[in-house]
Amino acid sequence: MKNWLINIGYFLVLNLILLIVDGTPLVDNFTKFSNFGNVVLQTGIFTKWFNFYDTPFFNVVLLFALVHIITFPFYQILFKKPASK
Repeated sequence: MKNWLINIGYFLVLNLILLIVDGTPLVDNFTKFSNFGNVVLQTGIFTKWFNFYDTPFFNVVLLFALVHIITFPFYQILFKKPASK
């Protein structure tokens, strides 16, 4: 239970940082990507469906964080270490 709360805390801190940085001049450093990166960032999933931030890179970061938060409980259940006596 403690690990789940730590992960949710990290997720909330990440969102707070992304909210503060989004829309500032600091974002210009994050927008220089290769052609493949631009293709991924300009897909419909990050421009229409999953559009929480103005910067598409932040939407990708948020998606990876959400996938981690959703899959972490399954990992904890499947690979639970036996309690030592």
